[in-house]
Amino acid sequence: MNKLKTAAGLGILGACVAGAVCRRRRRRILLEEYTRYALYMAVMDDEICRNELEGNWINGEEIRFPPKMESLQQRYHMFLRWNRRKSREDIQTEVARMEERLEESRQYLGQPKEELTVSFQEAD
Repeated sequence: MNKLKTAAGLGILGACVAGAVCRRRRRRILLEEYTRYALYMAVMDDEICRNELEGNWINGEEIRFPPKMESLQQRYHMFLRWNRRKSREDIQTEVARMEERLEESRQYLGQPKEELTVSFQEAD
């Protein structure tokens, strides 16, 4: 009788573990899709920054970005790290937000460049 209870308990525990593994696999995003989103976000982020900042000045120095290939590689790895634990829905929400921001940033194309100010806030 004792062996039967132990076997039943181990069977139930095994079923719970198997269910949790299957459930986690279903929610996870495929590696190919995950890397594609990271690259897409890197391209959008680079374009947003270049639209809004490149050519302006901070403290009398002109804002310049590294060559696009270097910048994209750094941003790609950054988005891979940032999105590691996010679900597909979270990443899709972030992509939609970035697409809106990209559209907003296009208003700065062809605008006269200006001196930007930077303010630092002290942490309490």
